Amino acid sequence: MVTGYTDVDTVLALGVTPVAFQEFAAFPDATVPGLGPWAQDEPAATAGDIEVLPVSGTPSVEDVLALQPDLVIAIGGGIEQEEYDQLSALVPVLARPEGSTAFLVDREDATLAIGQALGKEDEAQALLDDVDTQLADAAQANPDFAGKTVTVVVPDTTGAGGYGVYVAGDTRVEFLRSLGFELTDDVSALETDSFFTTVSAEQAQLLDADLLVVPALFSLEDTQAQLEADPVFSAIPAVQAGRVLYLSPSTEGGAISYNDVLSIPYALDGLVPQLQETLAG
Repeated sequence: MVTGYTDVDTVLALGVTPVAFQEFAAFPDATVPGLGPWAQDEPAATAGDIEVLPVSGTPSVEDVLALQPDLVIAIGGGIEQEEYDQLSALVPVLARPEGSTAFLVDREDATLAIGQALGKEDEAQALLDDVDTQLADAAQANPDFAGKTVTVVVPDTTGAGGYGVYVAGDTRVEFLRSLGFELTDDVSALETDSFFTTVSAEQAQLLDADLLVVPALFSLEDTQAQLEADPVFSAIPAVQAGRVLYLSPSTEGGAISYNDVLSIPYALDGLVPQLQETLAG
């Protein structure tokens, strides 16, 4: 079974049907609930019944054992030592590497670890090589992306006002960096021990870049309406110039959030033309 954020995509890509996985996003048109559109057509996704565990809360040890898994895959999640100790005493657990940060294990390490655990390391490497080739081809085909600065931002959801900013190591940022984009010096200088930090409305000018990408967390329409009605956000030069791109969490926004071997090809197909158009103004 799978409790890691994007790990289910890798498992399916390797041709393995999990007994269960934890849902981390809602995809309204999903045939298999909890799977992004990039994973719906994988043969392993429809090869058998897969139980979908709700996103709220961590499955209890009892819940996990009731599914009788041979392995719990939790690389891409927030599993902590206490939970790991409880589970691993009863069933093998593949967790993130020691010293790594929750939700920040990179695509290569996660994919190869899952492949090794499933006895499919060669297949995992082949998936990575194919994705790397597609990213390199897209970057080469779009030399205008190289060196352009990007800020990945969302409205602050804590109620404190301001904005949430994704930093180096975040999946969304790393996808864009793979295409040649760079974070601004201002965003790179923000201090955080996570993949995400916040800036106040008074600091909003720190968000300015050649391109602003807004991957809505919930409703695309609500997020866009909120920011378009925000005079502080609207005053950012990139926004004034129309170089802001809003992404749906159920399509391209979700795909770059997952940034895995299944979602990247989907993101390239749908997002690269939007990036070209938005940069062109």
